[in-house]
Amino acid sequence: MKLSADQAKFLRTALRGRTPKEAKALFATVRAHDDKTLLAALRPAKKKPKRGDPLVRVLEQTLKPILGPASEKADMLVEHIAKKHRRKLGIEPKGLADATKHLRTKFSDDQIRAGAKSLVAHLAKLYGDRETVV
Repeated sequence: MKLSADQAKFLRTALRGRTPKEAKALFATVRAHDDKTLLAALRPAKKKPKRGDPLVRVLEQTLKPILGPASEKADMLVEHIAKKHRRKLGIEPKGLADATKHLRTKFSDDQIRAGAKSLVAHLAKLYGDRETVV
């Protein structure tokens, strides 16, 4: 069986820079396995989803009832925790992850979680679905 000029060119291109020993090992591997297995080995590895900070995920779930961008939720959370603990924090977060990072320097995770829950409760009390008579 003879290779065509295109096939020979393809082999030279594909194996450029490989030693004859490496080429023989590659040919043996190709002979030993079927196409499906070889193609599966060539596919890129699946990327694992990035694992974010668990506290940030909890805060996102807790603050989900608040409609608005994450930056506003983060601002409200920082302001609420500052009022609750009677401290000036001076933090201007860009989002929930940034707010969590800054708040962790001054508060524990449990305090931050409790602050988020009390913020949602406070807003529900202020802007609940009850009718008021004016």
